[in-house]
Amino acid sequence: MGILTKLELDYESDDIEKFLQFFRTMCDRFEPLIIKLGSDALRYKEAIKELGVLIHNTAWASRRLNLEELTDFCVFCEEMMIQADRFKGPASEEFTDWMLLVSDQFEKYCRSYENDDAVLALFNPLIVNVPNIISK
Repeated sequence: MGILTKLELDYESDDIEKFLQFFRTMCDRFEPLIIKLGSDALRYKEAIKELGVLIHNTAWASRRLNLEELTDFCVFCEEMMIQADRFKGPASEEFTDWMLLVSDQFEKYCRSYENDDAVLALFNPLIVNVPNIISK
């Protein structure tokens, strides 16, 4: 039995649909926003705020379904967006590369649910190496 099938047994279909919609929307928007982070100070701030909202929405939806691993990852990423918002921008190369790892991880997690995989995709341990320099 896949992870999506298990959710369908325990939760309302509306909640699952909202979760998948928030998750897919976030994944689709992530890379264009990462590119925007490196542009200039104004676009950096806009991208950080939008990334924060997308991650928050996914955290909210995953929390409603008691998806602890995903919720914890979202909360961790939300905290990083709060820290990144303290800087003027644009993003450092180190931060941009790290955000691409995060984007890839979210995409793998999302596909795990969309494909009804037996287990959630493995966590990339390189993500725990948070960047030392966020902004140029």
